[in-house]
Amino acid sequence: MNRLSPIALISFCLVCVTVGAMLAGDAIVGLAPDQARQVFEARKALCENLAVQYSLLAASGQVTIIQTAMQALVERNSDLLSAALQAADGQPLVVAGPHAQHWVQPAGQQSTLNHIQVPIYKGTIRWGTLQLSFRTQHSSWEETFVLGAWPRFVALVAVLGFFGYFIFMRRTLRQMDPSQVIPPRVKSALDSLTDGVVMLDTSGAVVLANETFCRLTERPLPSLLGKSLSRVEWVQAQGTPLAVVYTHPWERAIDQKLPQHGCRLGYWTQEKILRTFSVTSTPILDDRSALRGVLASFHDVTEVDRANAQLRDAIVQLEQSRTQVLSQNQMLEQTNETLQTEIEQRKRVQEEREELNRKLVETSRRVGMADVASTVLHNVGNVLTSVNVSVDVVISTLKQAPIGDVGSVATMLQSHSHDLAVFLSEDPQGKQIPSYLAMLAEAVSQNSALVEQELGDLSRNVEHIRQVVSRQVDLARPGGLILEPVHFRDLIEQALAINRPALDSCACEIVQEYGNLPDGMTDRHQVIQILVNLISNAKNAMSIADGRPRRLTLFLGPATNRPGFIRFQVMDTGVGISREHLSLIFTQGFTTRPEGHGIGLHSAALAAKSMGGTLQAQSDGEGRGATFIFDLPLESVEVPA
Repeated sequence: MNRLSPIALISFCLVCVTVGAMLAGDAIVGLAPDQARQVFEARKALCENLAVQYSLLAASGQVTIIQTAMQALVERNSDLLSAALQAADGQPLVVAGPHAQHWVQPAGQQSTLNHIQVPIYKGTIRWGTLQLSFRTQHSSWEETFVLGAWPRFVALVAVLGFFGYFIFMRRTLRQMDPSQVIPPRVKSALDSLTDGVVMLDTSGAVVLANETFCRLTERPLPSLLGKSLSRVEWVQAQGTPLAVVYTHPWERAIDQKLPQHGCRLGYWTQEKILRTFSVTSTPILDDRSALRGVLASFHDVTEVDRANAQLRDAIVQLEQSRTQVLSQNQMLEQTNETLQTEIEQRKRVQEEREELNRKLVETSRRVGMADVASTVLHNVGNVLTSVNVSVDVVISTLKQAPIGDVGSVATMLQSHSHDLAVFLSEDPQGKQIPSYLAMLAEAVSQNSALVEQELGDLSRNVEHIRQVVSRQVDLARPGGLILEPVHFRDLIEQALAINRPALDSCACEIVQEYGNLPDGMTDRHQVIQILVNLISNAKNAMSIADGRPRRLTLFLGPATNRPGFIRFQVMDTGVGISREHLSLIFTQGFTTRPEGHGIGLHSAALAAKSMGGTLQAQSDGEGRGATFIFDLPLESVEVPA
């Protein structure tokens, strides 16, 4: 909180002196009016007027009128408690109010402020006495100090006197300002100095300050004049508060009458910025060596101290760096001694590494060949199941053909070759030969069609096996994809046909949901192989799920969330996939079946990626089935029927 300015403080002191003089004058000569005396005189005058009126009425015998008037007077006047008119012998003639309760006879027949009595004469003879009892006055502090005329007068004099003294002192001090009597050239010279200059009197109060000091301390000159320079909020050069017993340099110059050089002081600005000053205090002596004042100069060394601090830090860091360099040089010498040994060791290690790399390349080649072989064998194994079923069907069909019965019929016809017409028309066995031959021709035709169909499937499966082997080798080279126009429905139907015998063997229900799709370009055998793997895995998952309905759902349509893609979807009601296995399902070698190898899904995912598509797995958990989603980019093309 800022302290009062010297002008305001002097004005306040003058007001206090003026008010004190008024109170002393009142105490000595009674300047203030006596309010109690005024009240007593007013009440006495009222009682005398009433005594004159009541004496006239009493002389004419109008006692009733006196009673009425007196009673009305007591009721209307709140300060009047009671009234009574007594005869000369003391007998009451008229009474208004509880007079006996409130009236107290004054000593010596003299009236008081609350009990006033006036004698009534008839001629020269005392006829009676009028007595009035008034309420005791208790003045509150508000009535005494606020409503009272004298306190209000004193308060008005104090307020007006303060403002009057303040204005007068400002004008007076303005005329007495030392800066006003200094020649303009000298004042301009002081203000042009880059250092702050302050002139002090013998008590250390500011007599004059230049503009530089006012700017550095952010204080106007009027607030500094007459104020002790030591009262400014100085701190140490580091920003910490000064000691309680600290002696400022200008105070030492006053005490010792010797200049004080190079003293450091700090000052916090309003923006909380620490300024550092180098203070020089020089005593001002007259011709008789008497002290007349002190001239203090303040040189702003904030930037210099900051630069010195940075320089000291840099020197410390440089010394630390030098120590580190020496230490590192010693370590480098030790390292150089061991470097030759390490170089020789690295040469030996390099030779061993080259030999190991050669062996690793050979092993990698063999592992790659084994990986290709295992993938081919896995994919071929899926198709061989269908091939074996087709071969079994052909063999079973050939075994069921009635070839032996044809030989018996031929023998019978040869034995009756001389009477063949009679044998065929009259003999009971001969009559059955034509119908038997017709039935045999129909059976042979059906078996031939079945064998032809199975041989066709067998041929396609063998061709697919050949393509699997060929494509697996092609995929090992850049540009291994072979694109051709296809009907996408034919691809999923062919994959289903390869797995259908195995699906029928486990009584699996097959649901086919095919949408309308345009034909497109893709690698036929890669897509078929992926779908064969997915359908085969679905069959295996459902075959070990006991007590659950076995239903395989195949979906083919556009990928609604991926424009420009078609979607193959294989859903089963098998054992499902646990949450922790979903992220590992396409990893090579990972499998949940005891007889599995972890090859099929890994190779299928790689094939889908090579064609620009994706293969994903979804499952709600164990026992809730699984869904595999195979998305392929669609490149529309017309395929001849």
